[in-house]
Parts: sequence; structure tokens; C-alpha cells
Amino acid sequence: MATGLGIDVGAESIKVVQARVSGGSVTVTAAFKIPRKNAATEGLDMPEEASGPLVLPENLGMQLKTAGLGRTGTLGVSGRDIILKYLSTPPIPPEKLKMFIDMEIGEKLPGARSSSSDGPAITYDYRLLNVPSGLKGDLVIMTGVAKNEYLYGVSAAMKNAGLIARQITPSSFGLVNAYLRTRKEPTESETVVLVDIGHELLEIAIIEGNHLYFARSAPGGGKKFTAALDKVLKVGTAKATEFKHERARLYPEGAQIPNKQELMFQSALKEGAENISGAIRSSVMFCRTQAKMPKLDYQRVIISGGGARLAGLREYLEKKIGRPVQVMDLSSGLDLRKMDAVSAKCFEGEVPDMTIALGLAIVDADPDCFHFALLPEKVKQKQIFWRKTVFGIGAAALVALGVIIPISNSSKAIEESERQVAFYEKLNSGATTQKKQFQKAVQDLHQSTRKTEYYARQTRMGRVYLNLFAKMRAETPKDIMITWMGPRTDNQAGGSGNNWSSQDAFAHDFTVLGHYDSEAYPDTKFNTAWEGLRTKLLQVPGVDKAMLIPMSDAAVAPDAKATKSTSKEFQLRIQLKDEGAPLVAGPVVAPAPKSPAVPAAAGKSN
Repeated sequence: MATGLGIDVGAESIKVVQARVSGGSVTVTAAFKIPRKNAATEGLDMPEEASGPLVLPENLGMQLKTAGLGRTGTLGVSGRDIILKYLSTPPIPPEKLKMFIDMEIGEKLPGARSSSSDGPAITYDYRLLNVPSGLKGDLVIMTGVAKNEYLYGVSAAMKNAGLIARQITPSSFGLVNAYLRTRKEPTESETVVLVDIGHELLEIAIIEGNHLYFARSAPGGGKKFTAALDKVLKVGTAKATEFKHERARLYPEGAQIPNKQELMFQSALKEGAENISGAIRSSVMFCRTQAKMPKLDYQRVIISGGGARLAGLREYLEKKIGRPVQVMDLSSGLDLRKMDAVSAKCFEGEVPDMTIALGLAIVDADPDCFHFALLPEKVKQKQIFWRKTVFGIGAAALVALGVIIPISNSSKAIEESERQVAFYEKLNSGATTQKKQFQKAVQDLHQSTRKTEYYARQTRMGRVYLNLFAKMRAETPKDIMITWMGPRTDNQAGGSGNNWSSQDAFAHDFTVLGHYDSEAYPDTKFNTAWEGLRTKLLQVPGVDKAMLIPMSDAAVAPDAKATKSTSKEFQLRIQLKDEGAPLVAGPVVAPAPKSPAVPAAAGKSN
């Protein structure tokens, strides 16, 4: 059993996952996510495909420590500074294979040779691919190359942020290992294309069974959708991003567009979607050529990443490439029970964006996973030196302690010992005081967090009202008239027009009065119409129950009486979930599941 830390520095946010790997199981123990704008790059518009210098918040290490995560792990890198290259050769012995790769990388790659005495200018790693070799039996090799100048900058940025990069690897391998460790039922003969849609980059991999054939980074992602929408809306990046998340929807080719407004956005959204489908096709074509697999095909596409949350993107890609497109399901293959509430929020939602960080944590915990190790030798040796130095200092301290023991009988040694005891007792007393202060601060922080959550819950009810009223107005069937809708009070028989002003807190219990034409709804047809309306009302987030209750003459407000002889009155009761539960001293115990409410029969006619 080993624990690893994966760090994914995206263009829009920094995501960190801590996971424990034991055999075939993966347990996520903590997760962390902050916007990238907290780094020193805030306000900079980095060009696409350009990694640029890595910039991290200086207090990132302290933030991870406070959140209960480690500060040493595997960092994912991508962009044009990372080159993934294919090589092929007839079968040769391992020692000659290393010489062949040295020659191909060192001699033929531009800038691979250093002009100074600081050693090589690049760091590279390679893996033999298990691909069908055909008649020739050639070896197919995938190599990863990065300039040391870039890698030194990455290591320095990690150090400035209070972190240590135990390993540096291309981010696409995080995507690969997250998929391999969380999929349900692997099929040896199935070939899938994995696509993680980030803010500026796509991470793409092609896998057959357990064998990796292809991995790369490509330009494109959620930023293209935002930029295209902003050209149409002209409201700025922030508003365009909000529109993309809340309202934008992409329709497949040939689908009927509901209105002209939606049609106006389709050409803008299709630009980004075409980029993704094009990247999938080009990756397959490139793999066919470079991996010597001319008959390579794939059965489905699996997507993840924040950019994949655009409504309708999955259906559009399915129609465009003619293959099933699915969302990567991380939760079914992970144990998420060890996380706290803050960490669990990182894995909420249908489309995960913690995929790469999770895969990097798996690589960190299990170095035998398929990946490239791109930590420069100079940085690696420095880390080894400091580990040995710390160990040597500790050993020297033990030796010095052993020398003191033989002279403990001398008065000088006794005096020195007493002085040391007094000194350490003082330190211990100070440490105890600091520990108590820290524990009190932690308790205060927890109490503040719970208060914040309490007041946050108090602000959520207003949206439920709007959604409920809008749904009631939109879904009420024809020939059914709503005459009153208001809070229900303890002494209320059926509702009156003064109940809203008497509410000191949020209303959770509503009475709805109205009437319907018995000729339009004879016999039990009104009950059938009510069941349809009830189903729609229960879809409103925050609505707990909706029921039809019997009527009485006293339950009808004076202004709610039906005027036609064929009209019949009805009364509904709608109850909302209690979002303002008071704070509790101990852990919250989940209530027992409630039995589904059985709707009452339709009320009698007055």
C-alpha cells in the first residue's frame, strides 16, 4: 500500500489529489482545487500551445498542508515544451537499443546537445509499445523529451511554492492511468480514445485493452467555446464563460434548433467542437502511421475535463465521428469515503475535471505505471543529496548522544544535563501552549465554517421559490385555474391573502387553491392531470412533497370561489426541503429514508 500526490496545473485551475493505491483498489484520501488566477499569472493572456514559465502561488504548499495533503508528489506537464516522439527499429539487444535511442534523440533532435559543461540540454524517457508487429517484427518505441531549461524552471517554481516534484511526467499519462484504474470491465479487444478537455489543451490517448498506443497534448478546449461566444455576445470573457456554463447548448448536425437565438450560437460553438473531433481523427491517423498500425480503428470515445461540461457536446461528437461518446466515470472505480466534505466537492458533478490529477497521484504511488520520468538528473541528484544530508545530521546527533553517556558521572556532565533538561522543559512547555492555541484556532475555524454553511443554506430558498412559481405557471394544464398560492400557517384552513406578510422566516409549506372545468376533466381525468403536474413539481430542486388534499367549504378563500356551475375547486399542498437546519454540536446523522408520499384522492366539488 502506497500513497501518492498528483498535481495538475491547468490554465484555469490547480488541482491536487492524494490517493492510496493497494493492489487493484484506489482510495482518494484528499483533494484540493483553486483557481489559477491566484497565481502570479493573473491577468496574463498566454498564447495557445505555449506552456510558458510555470507560476504557482507562493503559499500553495502551506494551503495543501492546511488541507491535510502532502507537499511532495508527481507533477503533470503538457504543451509544446513536451515532445512525444515515435521511433522504430528492427529487434536489437537492450544495450544497443539504448545507444540507438541516444543517437536518435541526441543527434537528430534540434537543441538536444548542450553548448556548456552543465551536462545534456534535454531529459528523455522511453517505453516499448506492445503493438502488432506484422511480418517485419520491428520494435515501436514511444519517447518523451523535454528541455532541461524548462524542467529546471518547473522545479524552481515548485520549490518557491513550498512543494517538491518527486517526479515530472506528461499530463496525458495521468489521463491514461486514471482510466485504467477506474474502469469497470476492461475488454481486451476494445480500442478507446480518451480525451480530457481542459481550458486551453486537449490530452488525448488511444488504448486497446491494457496497451497504450498513443498519447499527446493538442491545442483546443473550453477556451475556444468561450472566445467564440464572446465574439457573438460581446460581453467580455467573464460573462461569456457564465453564459457557456449556464445557458449555452450545442445541437448535433441535422437537429432541429428550437429558436433563432439558439441558432445564432451554433456556429460559434461548433468551431470548438470541430476542433475536438478533428483532434480525435488526426490522432488516430497519426497513430496508424507512427505506430505502424494501418488497420487501427476505435470503438468509442471517453471524455472528461471541465471543457466537456458544455451541454450537448457529447451528442454532437457522437453524430460527428460516428462512434459512441461517453463521460469517464471515476466514482464507480474509486473509494471516496475517506475524504472530508471540502475534498468531496472536487468530485461532484457528472463530468469530472480531477481526472489527470487522480492519474498523477496513481503514478506517484505506483512508479511501475506506464509513464515517462522527466525529472532532470541534476535535480534528482540534488534531492538525493539533501535526503542523505538530513539522514547524516540525524545519525551524527545519535553518535553525539552516545558520547555523553560515558561521562555522565562527572559533575560537569550532570550540570550540563540539568541545564539541557531545563531548556527542553521550557521548549516543551512553550510547544504545549502553542499546541493548545492551535487546537483552539482549529475549533474556531470549524465553528466559523459551520456558521458560514448555516447562513449559506439560509440564502438558497429564494431560488426555490422562483423555480417553483415558474414551474407551476409553465406546467399547469389547460382549463385548470390557480387562484391562490401562499404560505400555510398553523391556524390556516385554506389560505388567505395576508399570509406572506406574516412570515418571519422562509416558508416551507404552501397551499395552492384553484378550480377546474368538470366538463374538460370528467371522472378521474383531473387526478391524471394532477399526477403529471405533480411529477413536474417534484423535479424542482428543493421541493420535497406535493399532494392533493380534500376540500372543505371553509378552505376556500372568498376570492377563490368558482363562478361556473361546472367548476370544481381543488386544494394542493406543497412542502419544501428544510435548507435552514440549525447547527448541531456533534456529527450530523442522516435521517432514515422516508416512504414515498401517496397522493390523496381528488377533493369534492363545493
